[in-house]
Amino acid sequence: MLLTDNNATSNNKSELSFYGRLFATNEMARSLLLGLAWLLLWRASVLMEFAPHASIWFPPAGLTFAAFLIMGIRAMPILMLCSIIVTFWVDNLYAGDQSLLELAWTGLLFGAAHCISHYSGATVLRSLMRRAITQVLPQLIIGFLVLCTLSALAAALFGSQALALTGMISQAEIGSIWLPWWIGDMAGAMVLAPLFIGVLSWRYPQIEAWLGGLNFDPIGSKRLNFCIKIGLLVFLASLVMLLAAHFRYQEVAFAMFFLLIPQMWIAYSETPFRLALSLAVFSLVIAIGVATLGLLDQALVYQFAISLIAASAYFGLAVPVLIEQNRQLRNMAQRDGLTQVASREHFFDMANEELQRAIGYRHALSLILFDLDHFKQINDQYGHTVGDQALRLMAEAVSAEKRQADVLGRFGGDEFMLLLPGNGLQRASETAERIRQLLESIHIQGTANNLSASFGVVELQSGESVMGAFERADVQLLEAKRSGRNRVQAG
Repeated sequence: MLLTDNNATSNNKSELSFYGRLFATNEMARSLLLGLAWLLLWRASVLMEFAPHASIWFPPAGLTFAAFLIMGIRAMPILMLCSIIVTFWVDNLYAGDQSLLELAWTGLLFGAAHCISHYSGATVLRSLMRRAITQVLPQLIIGFLVLCTLSALAAALFGSQALALTGMISQAEIGSIWLPWWIGDMAGAMVLAPLFIGVLSWRYPQIEAWLGGLNFDPIGSKRLNFCIKIGLLVFLASLVMLLAAHFRYQEVAFAMFFLLIPQMWIAYSETPFRLALSLAVFSLVIAIGVATLGLLDQALVYQFAISLIAASAYFGLAVPVLIEQNRQLRNMAQRDGLTQVASREHFFDMANEELQRAIGYRHALSLILFDLDHFKQINDQYGHTVGDQALRLMAEAVSAEKRQADVLGRFGGDEFMLLLPGNGLQRASETAERIRQLLESIHIQGTANNLSASFGVVELQSGESVMGAFERADVQLLEAKRSGRNRVQAG
């Protein structure tokens, strides 16, 4: 027996060791893919430089922010290594004269500035999202945009200081580099981080929760419609840059800000993933156009256009969510949660409006107050779940029976109110009797009982308030109960 246990323990250890090695291999493969993608994006950004160490937008910043948001500190080693590699690469591209030791030191400082800045922003964002009791999309978008901005600013300030400290640039150059560096990093992070997270969410669906429940399913409207929108956006952006290159007026470049309109069209009509994709295409077209057409003197305008349009588009995602949240809050305030009829407060608001209308048009207005017979016994004998079911059945039956103009509300407990515009006491009493008979035919599932209710009916008198009529109807309801329940009492 002891031998068997030892064998089982040995097998378990071997299995754990195998899965440990497999996990380590997968982790290494992911890190290598991340590093390769980062280096390719960096090389592409160098092609879009309009000044040394300053690109129109900096795609690696988006990948760095997304990697830290998803992988946490595990992404740090490979990204630091990439930072050192590109430092040597830059020295080769610009034919620098730094020694290997100086380049390694520069790479470490640059990597620390870049990685620590974006790691801090991503960590704060992830912490805020995980600690949130409910994921509220507008707040998360604001947090994302603010943290992207601050992370990029920190990366630009510390990065330019790092390059100056090691002699790669002069102290005088810092003033001309940090601003375009900041805007380039910010544009890259704002535009591409959601896109990278969206791609990863296809394999890791739990990532969606970090974005406030955004659906990153690439399927939206018809693909042709989306392609037409992208084509229009690309055409307009290209047209603006061609005009700017031809006329050479700084003011022409500011027309790029008007492309917020078609971008917002995409935000309101397509999925979040497609929005992120459209922003990436839009930014890429601008970056290529600036480099190809020689619009380097207008680079800052286009950088700000990318950042502003991206931020506005992501805020555009929040508008439908805010509308839906407001609708839900309004529904919660106006509707009883259990029965979905009007809440007490909303019922009296509508009743007072109907009263003013009745006074103006001089038509009758009646009120029916009713409650379930022996409701406490139902709860005590069968439980509150059955009691809730009985209340829902009664509310559904009365809702189906009443006219469209009638107002049904729940006062509380098992007590309901029905307002009947245009009905005098006689017709209101007939309505109450019809409802009483209808309820008698409805069986409460899980019990031996059918529904049964008692009714108090009044007609509002001249100069009487809704609350005054309610109190009179309550007296009639009590009389109906004293007289044996399951009856209509009018007065």
